[in-house]
This record gives sequence, structure tokens and C-alpha cells, in this order.
Amino acid sequence: MMLAEHILFFLLLSLAIVVMSAFYSEPEDAPALRSVPRRYGVFVLACAVIAVVMLVLERIFASVR
Repeated sequence: MMLAEHILFFLLLSLAIVVMSAFYSEPEDAPALRSVPRRYGVFVLACAVIAVVMLVLERIFASVR
């Protein structure tokens, strides 16, 4: 699989995770649905930050010369 396909698959699965989380955390459906875009953005941004930190740590501690 190419990188773009992996990213698309991640975005699709993370959307499902965020939607399920929103509907489990809110007692009413309307507020849950309205919170999905913000929750999704925060989730994807947090995952991106974690990935960047892991890549930086890999570069620092696991570099092979």
C-alpha cells in the first residue's frame, strides 16, 4: 500500500472512533453530532504530534550511521 492509502485508511478509521466516542459521551444526539468536527480535528492533530515526536526521537536515539 502506498502512503496516501495508509493515511486515508487512518483518517477513515479515526473518524469512526471519534464518532463513537462523541455519541457515547453525550446524552443527546444533536450535541454529539455537532462536536464531531472539533473532536476529529483534535484527535488527528494529537496523532500527528505524537508521530512527529516519535520520528524526532527515532532520529536522535536510533539513527544508524
